[in-house]
Amino acid sequence: MTNENTNLQTVKEWSPTVLKRMQHIERCLFWRGELKRADLIDEFGINPIQAAKDFRAYMEQFPNSMEYKSSIRRYVPMPGFKPQVIFPATLDEFMGLPSISVPIDTWPLPIRKAAPSVLQVMVSAVRERRMIEVRYQSMSGKQPAWRWLSPHAFASDGERWHVRAFCHTHNEFRDFVLGRVLETGSSKGSEVHQEDDLDWHTQVYVVVMPNPSLALEQRKAIATEYQIPHDTLKLTLKIRKSMLFYLNSKFVRDYEGNPAAQQLIVATLS
Repeated sequence: MTNENTNLQTVKEWSPTVLKRMQHIERCLFWRGELKRADLIDEFGINPIQAAKDFRAYMEQFPNSMEYKSSIRRYVPMPGFKPQVIFPATLDEFMGLPSISVPIDTWPLPIRKAAPSVLQVMVSAVRERRMIEVRYQSMSGKQPAWRWLSPHAFASDGERWHVRAFCHTHNEFRDFVLGRVLETGSSKGSEVHQEDDLDWHTQVYVVVMPNPSLALEQRKAIATEYQIPHDTLKLTLKIRKSMLFYLNSKFVRDYEGNPAAQQLIVATLS
C-alpha cells in the first residue's frame, strides 16, 4: 500500500472531532505559516496534553509537512508543504483566522436579513402547509400591503433568501423576499398544492460562458476562475425555472458595450 493510500485510510479512521483539529493545524500552516499548541487549545477547548498528542499524530502521519522551530517556539511548514486534509479553494474559510502577515479585508456591504419572528412563522407555515397573512413591501407598490400567502419552499439567489408561495392576491405562484415581509398575522389551513407550482418543479438548462467579445486568453482566464472547461468555454447548469430570472438579472446586463464589465453571459437551452 502506498503512503498516499495509507494516509487516506488513516484520515478515514479519524473521528470527526480529531479531523477538525487536524484541519485546523493545516489551516494555520497554510494561512499563518506557523502555529503553536495554544492554537488548538484556544480553538477547541482541549488540554495541553491532548494538543501535544494531536501535533505528534499529525507529524507521524505527514512527516514532511511541518517541523518545530525552536528559535521562535513555533511549528512551521516544511519546504514543499502541501495540505493533506484541507483543500483551499477560496479565502472565505480563512476569514476567521487572522494573520499579521496576510492582511485581508471585505467590503462593508449591508447584510440582508429577515426578522427572526418572520422566519419562524414562515418556516412553520411551509412545514405545516398553512397559509399565512403577511404585510409585504413590494417594489411595485409605494406602501406595504397585507396579503395571504401559501408558502411551500425557500430559495436563495446567492445574495438573499426568497420564500416561494402562492399569492392569493394575484392568484399565482411568486417569489417573496423574506426581508420585505414586515410582519405576519393570522394563519389557517391551505388548500394550495405545491405540486401545482410548475415553474418551481420545472428544470431548465442554461449555458454560462465567458463573454465572446473578450479576447481568447481573457475568456480562458475567466473560465479558469469559474471552473468552466477550457475545451468548450461553456458550462451547463440545471436550475429551477423559477430561479432563471435571478440568474439572468445577475449576468444579463447592459454595460454599454464594455465586455470586461460583463465577463459572463447566460443562454437558455431548454
